[in-house]
Amino acid sequence: MPEDRKTDRYAVRPDPNGFTVFVVYTGEPAVMAGQPQTGLSEADARHTAEVMNKQARLGDSSMRR
Repeated sequence: MPEDRKTDRYAVRPDPNGFTVFVVYTGEPAVMAGQPQTGLSEADARHTAEVMNKQARLGDSSMRR
């Protein structure tokens, strides 16, 4: 596993309606722009997690509001 992935805040898991981006530390669905990131396609979920992890590494929490 690449070193930067070991500290990711967000990851992807399957859910009954597709895929969920979730907060690794709590297991809760990630929220972006006030919407839980659940029921996504796998490609959308992976992209969303990548964007959210990049923003988290930069210290930007604006998308999580």
